[in-house]
Amino acid sequence: MSYTVSHFEIRARDQAVMEKFYTEVLGFIVSDRGLLTMGPNAGRELIFLSHSPEEHHQIVLIPSEVTDQGGGIGHVAFRVDTLDEVRRVFDKVRLLPHAKPEPVSHGNTWSVYFRDPENNRIEVFTQTPWHTTQPCRFDVDYGLADAELKSSTLAAAATQTGFVAGEEWQEAFARKFADAPAE
Repeated sequence: MSYTVSHFEIRARDQAVMEKFYTEVLGFIVSDRGLLTMGPNAGRELIFLSHSPEEHHQIVLIPSEVTDQGGGIGHVAFRVDTLDEVRRVFDKVRLLPHAKPEPVSHGNTWSVYFRDPENNRIEVFTQTPWHTTQPCRFDVDYGLADAELKSSTLAAAATQTGFVAGEEWQEAFARKFADAPAE
């Protein structure tokens, strides 16, 4: 059996601020809006956001009166295709007072973690060509030129436990599925 992440529900105290953040900073598009017709939030609006015509929504903002910051989600992670895309997000969020960006690598990713306006933690990442045993985390400098960033990331990743080429790790992992007993 295979699972694909479909969407996250994020409780929002200020839906307008949250909608603006997810559309302007992360480029989501509002795919739908609708009023709840039942339950304790009846009459309140849900906002559906997506990056893909294949998915009606990947995020739904639901109204909440919760006063705790961060809504109970550890973090929401978004994969992007290139290091340039990670840098573009980093450049946007580093200017936001609430974002608290953390530019890091996990050996197998270049990532930036940051906070949305209601303190939910977000990660935007792209894959590196390497793998390291997880957990693994070290700081990176997105101000470096590509060649220098890749070289410094490789140097740090190569010192980590389980360091191998990403393709080598994927092949070994695929063999585990092939050897697994059928359900």
